[in-house]
Amino acid sequence: HQPNTLPFVHQSFFHQPNTTLTIIQSQSIILSMNVGYQDRTAGAVEHCESMATANSGVIGEAYETLAGFLKAKLWHQLTIQVLSILQAPDTYAAAVATTSTTSGGGDDTTTTMMEEMRHSFWTLYDKVVLPVDAKLNPLSLAKIGALVSQAIQPQDVTAAKAILENLMAKFKEQHETNTANVVVGANNPAASLNQAFVVPATIFVESKLSSLVLETTTTTTNNEEDFGSVLSTIQSNEVKLHEFPAEGNSELAAVHAAHYQSSMLYYKRLGPPAAFYEQALQYLQHKGPEFSTPSHKNDADQRRAAHILAVDLITAALTGDGVYNLGQVQQTPVLQLLSNTPDAWLVELLQATAAGNVAQFRTCRETYAAQLAAQPALTARAAAVEEKLHLLALVTLVFSKPSQERQLTFEEIARALLLLSNDDDGVDRVEWIVMRALSVHLIEGSIDQVAQTVHVTWVMPRVLSPKQLQELAARFGEWAAKVSTTQDVSMNLSQTMMMA
Repeated sequence: HQPNTLPFVHQSFFHQPNTTLTIIQSQSIILSMNVGYQDRTAGAVEHCESMATANSGVIGEAYETLAGFLKAKLWHQLTIQVLSILQAPDTYAAAVATTSTTSGGGDDTTTTMMEEMRHSFWTLYDKVVLPVDAKLNPLSLAKIGALVSQAIQPQDVTAAKAILENLMAKFKEQHETNTANVVVGANNPAASLNQAFVVPATIFVESKLSSLVLETTTTTTNNEEDFGSVLSTIQSNEVKLHEFPAEGNSELAAVHAAHYQSSMLYYKRLGPPAAFYEQALQYLQHKGPEFSTPSHKNDADQRRAAHILAVDLITAALTGDGVYNLGQVQQTPVLQLLSNTPDAWLVELLQATAAGNVAQFRTCRETYAAQLAAQPALTARAAAVEEKLHLLALVTLVFSKPSQERQLTFEEIARALLLLSNDDDGVDRVEWIVMRALSVHLIEGSIDQVAQTVHVTWVMPRVLSPKQLQELAARFGEWAAKVSTTQDVSMNLSQTMMMA
């Protein structure tokens, strides 16, 4: 026997003595495994053909396509087809509902059929995917399992968890086997590629399970002890992800997105808001623009989730300690989903705070008093939000000044921050605001308490609005003109000296 006749056997095996009998036994085992595998594949083909016969329209066509891929052993194409079905539940449920309604069913029948189509995702997973799971990319299998778990979660949380837990056990066993070098894919590139995705697949499934636990666990109090295992998983996966950078790799970006989703859900539930804000921005960055834009009108669940995230993100940005660079969240496309909705006022409030526009903020606060009262996170942290507004107003004032003119009087600051009133000159509050800005490193400089002036030498870099970019471009133009004038003067002086 030659080594290349048994691609699943380690090459070093053939250099051991007395291996003839073992090789024959190995061939018998592989043949036996192939027979069992073919039986399972045949069952999957039979199920797909039955579903294709029983259903018309897109569902029947989808299962007919699946049967063809199974017969041809086109595992990548099979994976794509399964994912396309699971990622468009509304499309396939609508097809079933249309068939039911046409055949005489009423609204109740339509609803029932739509629910049955959602439950059939489990049948698709059990009858088609699991029989050939060893042939699929582990990360693709993880995505399929997560989508099925998400689909059945409203009806059966226990079953949804079981799907993810079983996948976790499977991937961990595969990882241990790969580490022990029991199964070697040296002569099987596809197997080697699949082995490389076992750890990312494990992280993906662990993150999805953590998110499921955070979403479905009901407790009277939110204590860290209640979610200790979840936090441990999040912290462990944070370290592991450094070995799998997501830049330029959409598959690994999905793994990072799943991790940051579980992390942001943890901090949304247990706080602090600043931690949620940071993790939510990371989630949106790795999730991609398709989640943030309102173009997917057929996916109601995704739009609802994105809308809730937009509201939570603004709330965290306004109330989070240490969150001052609000330009980051302003430029997040997910905020577009709040346009023309009852929550659009939150975007106005965020814009006023980010710009340090005290007058606009107060107008929003008066106009949307009822909506503000219905937001306990904002009302409970009203003093912190107002402090952030004044600090950002000071930063905006400093930024508007040329670098050589950044010596401000207390009175000038009080006027800009609208601290002056009939019964309070507001100047006394300026010193505290400036000291606070210095302590959180929004500005650098010094205070002259006797002269009541502030000299600023540095201001916090931040994301600029289009208007601020135009102002900055104008300053660059002025600076270039001054440099050119200085150059001309220097040239004239040097020529005069040379002539002299």
